[in-house]
Amino acid sequence: MHPIERLRAVARAREVDQALLAREAASVLGSFSGDPLGLVTSCRRLLDRHPSAAVLWWAFARLLEAGDVRAEARAIQDDLEGSPAVTALSLDLPDGAVVAVVPDVAGGSELGSMLNSWRDDLVVAHDPGALHVRRDEPRVLLVEAGAAGPERFLAPEGSEDEVAAAKDAGVAVWLVIDVGRRLPRALYEALVRRSGPGPEDVAIAVAERVVEPRHVGCPVPPELLRAPGGW
Repeated sequence: MHPIERLRAVARAREVDQALLAREAASVLGSFSGDPLGLVTSCRRLLDRHPSAAVLWWAFARLLEAGDVRAEARAIQDDLEGSPAVTALSLDLPDGAVVAVVPDVAGGSELGSMLNSWRDDLVVAHDPGALHVRRDEPRVLLVEAGAAGPERFLAPEGSEDEVAAAKDAGVAVWLVIDVGRRLPRALYEALVRRSGPGPEDVAIAVAERVVEPRHVGCPVPPELLRAPGGW
């Protein structure tokens, strides 16, 4: 498939894990090492289609600031290999816990299904409200950050009320921040602006525990900071 067609497939994709989108985009954009204008344009157009996907912002920020775009694209793909958040949760969740997931606002969350396959002692409820019934087993609401900044994270509409209801019912609330989703403040604020109405910008402090198995930073290229419509 031609590289442009692969980028179009990424742009059109819906309900696909954002790390997978970023790996695919990086594998194509690595070939833009001799075309900086084409690289900037492609990154901006993909963000127009997936504004809430922090991993794309993180990957594109690295590519735009890289001295060797091709090598950085390979490094991005390596950093996104595996399932570090699921691995950490599989080790940390209490035995026999009943859990529910508030999924990634960018779509394509596989957290619940992966936990279900990795830990056969867990009960993964489809409805977070099922956790509100008091029971002997530990109850944990997992809130999957689509994006996170230093103090806040982006979640689906209604998430803050869901967290408050869980706390009132005595449910533990854990925030899950996977690789590539923690952004510098300026990039996070740009992502929130471009995501528009609907998603909620929530304080990280609402969670009693943050599960962030590995933090890989990124730069803040000015090409990604312009206001909506400014590029």
